[in-house]
Amino acid sequence: MDTNRTNWSILSIEKQYRTENKTMANIRTGYFEAMAALPKQGNPLPRFRDQEHDLRVEADTNIPERYTRLMGMDCGRRVLPYMMQDHYDRTRRPTKLPAVIMENDKLRATFLPSLGGRLISLVNLSDDRELLFRNTSVQAANLSNRNAWFAGGIEWNLGQYGHAFSTCDDIFASIQRDERGEDFLRLYDYERCKGLWWHIDFHLPTGSRLLYAHTTVHNLYDTRTSMYYWTNIAVEMTDGTRVFASDDQAIYLDPYAVPSVKRYGYMKMPDINIYPGVDASYPARFPYSQEYFFTCDRDEMPWEAAVETDGNGFFEASTHPLSYRKMFCWGASAGGRHWQKFLAPGTDKEYVEIQGGLAPTQLHGMYLGNGETLCWTQVFGPVSGLPPTVSDKDYLLAKSAVTEYVESAMTMKRLLPLHRKFKAASSEPPRNLLHMGNGWGFLEAKLRGIELPPAFLFPEESISTDELPWKQFLDTGVLPDTGEASFIYPPVSNNAWREALHKAVETSTSSRNAAILKHYLGITLLEDEEAEAARARWLEAYAITPNPWTARNLAVLELRRGAVAPALDWYRKAMGASSSPDLTIAEEFIKTLVDHGGYGEALECFQSLPRHYLASSDFLAFDRARLAAELGDCDTIEKMVMDRELGNLREGDIQLNALWNRYCLLKYGEKLPLIEQLDFNQFDPD
Repeated sequence: MDTNRTNWSILSIEKQYRTENKTMANIRTGYFEAMAALPKQGNPLPRFRDQEHDLRVEADTNIPERYTRLMGMDCGRRVLPYMMQDHYDRTRRPTKLPAVIMENDKLRATFLPSLGGRLISLVNLSDDRELLFRNTSVQAANLSNRNAWFAGGIEWNLGQYGHAFSTCDDIFASIQRDERGEDFLRLYDYERCKGLWWHIDFHLPTGSRLLYAHTTVHNLYDTRTSMYYWTNIAVEMTDGTRVFASDDQAIYLDPYAVPSVKRYGYMKMPDINIYPGVDASYPARFPYSQEYFFTCDRDEMPWEAAVETDGNGFFEASTHPLSYRKMFCWGASAGGRHWQKFLAPGTDKEYVEIQGGLAPTQLHGMYLGNGETLCWTQVFGPVSGLPPTVSDKDYLLAKSAVTEYVESAMTMKRLLPLHRKFKAASSEPPRNLLHMGNGWGFLEAKLRGIELPPAFLFPEESISTDELPWKQFLDTGVLPDTGEASFIYPPVSNNAWREALHKAVETSTSSRNAAILKHYLGITLLEDEEAEAARARWLEAYAITPNPWTARNLAVLELRRGAVAPALDWYRKAMGASSSPDLTIAEEFIKTLVDHGGYGEALECFQSLPRHYLASSDFLAFDRARLAAELGDCDTIEKMVMDRELGNLREGDIQLNALWNRYCLLKYGEKLPLIEQLDFNQFDPD
C-alpha cells in the first residue's frame, strides 16, 4: 500500500468534498481499528500460470447435464501480471485501517478500501447486532491467488478462480449521487489478469433496513474472456446455526475423492450421502471442511440465509445472473477448529461462509463476450424474530419460516424496480474520490487509447512508484534504467503490452535498454505459453546484462519442462549474480535443491545466507526442516516448525503432514504404532 497516496485520498479529497458539499449525510471516512499483520512487501519474482489451464473435475452421473458444462475450465492457478504477496508474519500490531462508513438510522456498513473494499462490518442499529463475522484480527494467511488473505466480512471475488487479486490492495472509492439526491458509495478498479473493468455501487436509502450492492462488469475488448465472480460472506456460526437457500438441490464437493481430482456429487437438502444421518443445513455438524452449492438458477429470486435458534440471523438475495449460492464451513474436527483460530486469532468465535456466484460452482468456468457488460443487484439484511420452527427437525417446516421472512423483506417484484434504478445511476461519473487505488487503470486506458465508460475515473495522480516506470515507457518507449532494479519492476502481461514491448525492442537504439525490454517481453511470452520465444529473449537479455532476475526466470522455464540440472545451474547464476543473494531467489533455489535431493548443497547454501533470512522467512524455515528430516536431525525440525508459528501454511497442503510423519519415524522408531493415535487431519481439503 502506498501510504502517502492513501493519506492524500482520505484527507485532501475528503476535505475538498466537505467544502463543496455540505450533505455528506450517510457516508463518511474514518478508521477501522484492528490487530493487523499484513503483507510487508511484494514478491519481485513473477509467478507464471500453471501449464494446465483447466482443472480436472469429475461429476456424479446424477448431476443434471446443465450443471456439468465448463467444469474446471480456466481454473488453473494464474496470477500475472499481479505479484505474489507472500511475505508476512503473525506479529499483529494495533493498526488503524482506512475505512468508509455508510450509515442510516437502521444499518451501519464499514468498508476497507485499502483491503479490496472488504465490507468488514454490518451492524443492525435497532439492537446493535453485528450481522457479519467482524474480525478485528486482520491476519494475513495463505489462501488467496496472491497468497495473502484475511478472514471476515464480505469480499468481492472477481477475475480468476479463488480469492480476489485485490484482497490486500487499495481500490478506488467515490461518493455518487442518484437522481433523488441520495448519496451512494462506489468501489471500483481495473482487474488486470482478465482485463475486466468493474464497479460496485452500494445504496443505503434513508430508512432502509437493507443494504444494496449493484455490480457492473465490463469487457471492453474485442475478444471474449473467461471470468469468475463470487460474493463471499462470513457470518458467525454456533452449533445451532442453520443455512437455507431458495432451492433445496445442491452440488457438493466430495472430500474423499482422489487428491488430484475434484469430484462433485448431487444432493437434496438436508441429506448428503457422504455423511449419512447428518443434517447438512447445520454447518457445525460436519466433521471436516465441507462445501455445497445451491442451484438457485430456476428460482425467481435467488437467496440464502444463515439463522440461529433465537430466530435472528442474516440473509442475502439477488437478481439474476447471480444465480447460485454456496455454503462453506471448516468442520468440527480439531483441524477445522484450528484453522479458524489460525485465521482469526484472539477470538473463540467461529464462522460459516454463505456465498453468491455466477456459475454453478466455483470450479465452473464462464465467459464474458467481447464488448459485453454484466450487471446484477444483491441485497443484504438482518433476519429477526423467526419462530421456534426454524430449529425443527422437519427441514421443510423450518425452511418455510425462513422463506416467509425473506419474502416479507424482499421479493423480485420489489427488487427489479430498484435494480433498474441502480443501473441507471451506475453510469454516473465519480463525483468525489474518497480513496485512491493504483495507476494501472490509467495506464491501460492510455496504452489502448480507449474511452472508458463514464462510471470510471482513473486520474493520473493514481500513478505510484510501482506504475511510474511503465508510464515513462508509454511516454518515451524506454523503461528507466535504475541498475539491477530495472529488472524487478512490476510486470505487464496482456497482448497490448506485449505488442508495445515488441515494438520498443525493435526500435531500441541502446543494447542495455533492449535487454531490459526483452526481460519483460519474455515474461509476457511465457505467460502466453510461448516458452521457446521467452527463452530466446531472456538469453539475449542475459548475454547483454547478466542479472539474477533473468537468470531466475530461465531457471523456472527449465523446471517447467522438467530439466532440473539446467534449472539449478541458472539458479546458481542468480544466486551469484550479486554480492548478496535476494531472499526470494534463495527461497526458490533451496526448495528446488531439497525437492530434488541436493541436500549437501542446500545445507551449504543455508550456512552461507545472511542469518536474518532464516529468521524472517517461513519458506526457508520449512525447507530447513525438510532438509533436517532427510539428515535425521529432529532438534532442527522442532526448532523450525514446532517452536515457531508458521504463517504461510496453505489450505489443503499436506507437506506438513508428510514432515510430521518423517519426524515421528525419526523420534519414536519402534514406538511408531503410537502415531496411529495422532490426528493427521489438520489440514482439510479446499
